[in-house]
Parts: sequence; structure tokens; C-alpha cells
Amino acid sequence: MPNRKLIYFSLSALLAFGLIFFGVTSHAQSQKLQVAFLDVGQGDAILISQGEKQILIDGGPSGTKLLEKLGEYVPFWDRKIDVVIATHPDADHISGLVDVLKNYSVDQLIESGAQSESQIFAALEKTAEDKKVEKQKARRGMKIKLDDDAQLEIFSPTDGIISGLKKDDTNSASVVAKLTFGENSFLFTGDFPLEMESQLVGAKLPLNSDVLKVAHHGSKSATSEQFLKFVHPSEAVISVGKNNRYGHPTAEVLERLKNENVKILRTDVSSDVVYDCASTKNKCEVVVTK
Repeated sequence: MPNRKLIYFSLSALLAFGLIFFGVTSHAQSQKLQVAFLDVGQGDAILISQGEKQILIDGGPSGTKLLEKLGEYVPFWDRKIDVVIATHPDADHISGLVDVLKNYSVDQLIESGAQSESQIFAALEKTAEDKKVEKQKARRGMKIKLDDDAQLEIFSPTDGIISGLKKDDTNSASVVAKLTFGENSFLFTGDFPLEMESQLVGAKLPLNSDVLKVAHHGSKSATSEQFLKFVHPSEAVISVGKNNRYGHPTAEVLERLKNENVKILRTDVSSDVVYDCASTKNKCEVVVTK
């Protein structure tokens, strides 16, 4: 009887090991791209993943909430995030990143270069230093490749934008980046304001994208009619907390989006908004988790 139990235990262990090995191998080799706008409350957190490669844009207002969300999308055996991008140093965008740096192996932290006197910004910088995370400043023209078919290109900020910032104007320094995967494209905008949008439009950058991450959670101080016409998205995702005290998203922005016939998706309504991109030749399919 003891020998039989030992055999059963050994077979079960081998089966479990085999399943984990198969999961790790298939996950690493997967070419499917996924873009997940995570429901982290009144803040931003976007996970871009392809196989074993991950890019995290912002971390929301809570480390506990962000780690919980990452646990739903990153396999338990994968404790590495290749690139973390902090679009700007506001607490609702970087608070969760402190816990990410503490709990995951992060190769690179990309920041706008805007400074903040807040304790959470100081904690992020210290944690990056303690963990010896490589830091870079996001600048127009920088490109981050997941593979030959998936690339993230940064359009803003520039050195001129950062040097000309007014005190406490961190939103204008927001990292604006476009993800391209075959025929699919996503534009991420942080809290980029109206007055800066015109600069990007004037620079005639290739901003046109299928999906727009609406800036500043749908504040009326962003997402102008001119900008929407230039980007020409078919869908827009608003990352926003339920019943937030700011009144986001505002009626003005929702009206602008509707006037341009843009389909609106909201994390306060649908929870996580996830796009699965099976191949470069097919349009990404949106999965809304309630």
C-alpha cells in the first residue's frame, strides 16, 4: 500500500510538472498580442503582453489593486515585466508602480522626466534605485519592440516640452505613445491636455489609431474635437473610477466622442477592457469583463 501511494504521488507530481512545463512553453511561444486596460479605480494601468514579454503603462492609485489585477493576466510563474512606463508623476498613475518594482523583476523604467515633490514619487525613485532598475527618459522617436510585428513608438514629450514646464504642470509632460501590431493601432495619452494636443497635430505625427486611450479619464481639459478628427479612432477607452468626485468622464468629452461616431468603452462600466489580437492580419477583438 505505501508503495502504491508513492507511485500515485509520483505520477501526480509528474503530471503537474508536465502541465506547468507545457503552460510555460506555450505561453512563451505565443504570438498573440493582448492589450488590457485594467480597472484600477480612478487612475490608469495598461498591460501590453505578447508571450513572455510585457509592457506596463502606469500603475493606478493602489499597489494592492494593481498586483491583484496583474495576477489575473500574468502567469504565476512569470515574475518579470520588461518595461514599465510612468507617463507622468501623478499619484493616480504611479502609486501602484512602487509595489510592481518591489514584486516583479523590471528591466527598464521609462519616465517623462517631469519631477514631483510628492512622497509617492520619491518612493518610486528610491525603489527603482534599490532594485537597480535601468531608467530612461521618454522622448519623441523612441521605439520599443516586442517583436518584428509589434512596436510602441513614443511621440511626446520632447526636451523642449520638459524644459518649458510650469511648476506642477505634470500633465503636459505625459508620455504619448502609439502601439502598432499589423493593421491594429492603439494610442496611449496619459493625462495629455488640450493645449498640448495641438502641438502634436501641428507636428503632423502619425497619430491615427484604431483605439484611443482617452486622456485624463475623460476630463474636459483634454480630447479636443480637432485631436479626435486627427487621430480618427473607431473606439475609445476611458479609464475611470465609479462615482469619482471629479465627475469624470465629463459630458463634454462624451459628446465629442459621440459626434465623431467613436464607440466608448469605460472601466467604471465594464471593468477591465481587454483587446485580444490573434494576428497582424486580423482586427483585434475586444473582450469586456464584467
